[in-house]
Amino acid sequence: MRVLHISALPVWSMEGKGGMPSLQETLNGHVRAGHKVTLILPEHHLYAEGSARVQPPTDAPYETFIASCPWLPWAKRIRFFAKRHVGNGNATWLINWVLNRMVYVLMTWSLFAAAVRVRWRHKRRFDLVYAHNQYAALAGYLVRVFYRVPNVTRLYGTFLADLMDRPLLWLRYTTSWLGYKVPHSLLICTNDGTRGDEVARRLGVDLARFRFWQNGVDRPDGPGDATRPWAQSMAPSHLRSDSRWIFTCSRLSYWKRIDRILRALRHCRDAGCDAQLLVAGDGPERESLAALTRELGLESDVVWLGPVSHGDIWRFMRLADVFVITNDVTNRCNPLYEAIRAGTPIVSIYDPSTADLLEDGGNALLADPSDPEGLGQCMLRVCTDAPLADRMRAAQRVRSDRLWTWQERMTAETDELNRLVRGSSPKETAGARPDPARNPA
Repeated sequence: MRVLHISALPVWSMEGKGGMPSLQETLNGHVRAGHKVTLILPEHHLYAEGSARVQPPTDAPYETFIASCPWLPWAKRIRFFAKRHVGNGNATWLINWVLNRMVYVLMTWSLFAAAVRVRWRHKRRFDLVYAHNQYAALAGYLVRVFYRVPNVTRLYGTFLADLMDRPLLWLRYTTSWLGYKVPHSLLICTNDGTRGDEVARRLGVDLARFRFWQNGVDRPDGPGDATRPWAQSMAPSHLRSDSRWIFTCSRLSYWKRIDRILRALRHCRDAGCDAQLLVAGDGPERESLAALTRELGLESDVVWLGPVSHGDIWRFMRLADVFVITNDVTNRCNPLYEAIRAGTPIVSIYDPSTADLLEDGGNALLADPSDPEGLGQCMLRVCTDAPLADRMRAAQRVRSDRLWTWQERMTAETDELNRLVRGSSPKETAGARPDPARNPA
């Protein structure tokens, strides 16, 4: 099968090597299934600050083409100008509202035009088009209409669940709404704690054409090079080999709430624990978080690793004494699965989205989101109570067996895609294999 992937997202969002692994694992899963994969990416990063260019993956087992979008840096400049000179009032909201719709239309055109160019100039044919993210959904549908192939839309979570009762939802949050409503042969939404299944039902999506699946997570490769000397060679010079290592990894956005972890670390250090926080990732909050680190007097206790490749994330995860995650919206995400799979004790906050994955006092210690001292006490307990940490590692092995591997996750998906291309009705496959994380029995 020849699959055309159209993505508004880069494969790796942080300097071409870090970010969420979901898109890369999807591409690799289709290649493993024997499909010929062609990928189209936008020229510029849709979400990054400034005019950052997307870096195509190197040595990938699929071919990549770039969609020209010279208009995107100008749209970002207008957004930045409004934020800086107009303020946060209604005028800025209106400017952003207009910009979002313009970007959606222009991104649709850029991606669709690139697909046409790949089809005719490069003589590539395809049996199915697979659109990643709501900004690519309409382009995928246009390919379906023009070339009469099935189209799949893949959504990586949503923020609409708590907004569904607001009036004129489709007008106020058009781009997110369109991710669900653009016609599709199959809609795959990631079960990441943002309740995408609730949104699909409320928006009247045909559930026979809807799959709500959790991402897979593989076991780390051999531990031979996962040593503290290796970590020190990869990190800034003030990483101390004799400290307890508290690890977190994410895009440094506000809702990831790294500030909670920094404040908790201050309490942990005040209690006499020699611990360092290792932060993997980058993003718009980097400077403000560095300023908070200085304000709390933690410069020597926080190690900013910057963007880190996915393989190295595994190594840091296995070396860490504790993994911490305290997001606002949801904590059910790839790094949490990876910490469970790596057997690392977890400190987090009470969050309904992780209730089936994290047991307070079992494989995790949980604190109230508004209690940094309580969070710091959780860190302190794991770092100083060796028997507790050992019990938590053992409990992780039980949770780990409930998670899909990426091989299992992608086998379920490619079975569905094969049926689509053969012309089977999605209703015939409505009883597809359940997500083991939602149905552990």
